[in-house]
Amino acid sequence: MEFVVVGKVISPFGIKGEIKVLPIAPEEFVLSLQRIFFKKKGGDYIPFEVESTRRHGSFVLLKLKAFSTPEEVEQFKGAHIFLPREELPPLGEDEFYSFELVGMEVITDKGRKLGKVDHLKDFGVYDMLILEGEKIMIPFVSDIVLNVDRKKGIITVKEDLILI
Repeated sequence: MEFVVVGKVISPFGIKGEIKVLPIAPEEFVLSLQRIFFKKKGGDYIPFEVESTRRHGSFVLLKLKAFSTPEEVEQFKGAHIFLPREELPPLGEDEFYSFELVGMEVITDKGRKLGKVDHLKDFGVYDMLILEGEKIMIPFVSDIVLNVDRKKGIITVKEDLILI
C-alpha cells in the first residue's frame, strides 16, 4: 500500500490535545478526515481515529480520539500526516496532487533542463513550483506550464515566460 502526505503537524493547540495542521491536500478534504496515519521512524504507519476537525485561519485543527492533552500530542510536532493513496479523492484529467509533481524534471519548450521540483508553495491564486536549490520558482499556471507527463516525470514550461 502506498502512503502519501496530506498535511504537516505544526504544533499542539489549546488545552484539549488538538494538533494544528498545515494542509497539503485540499483543505476541505483534510477537514473531512476520519482517520490519519503517522509513520514511526524506520517503521510502520500507525492509524489514529480523528474525533473532530475545524478551520483555524489557514490551518486545520485535528482532535485525535486517543489523546486529550497538549503534552500527549507534542510528540507529533513536525510530523507528516499520511493517508493511503487509494483513499484520496479522484481528480479530473488535468488535475494533479502537489505530491505528484515533486521530483519531476522541469524542462523548457526549447529543451533546456531547469531542474527537479523540490516542493510547491501556495500563493493563494496559484501554486509555485520551487525547484531544487530554491533559485528557480515557476508559477503553476496554464500560460507557463505547457504539459505535465506523469509517466515520464517531466513538466514542460514555456521558456519565454519564465525568468531564469
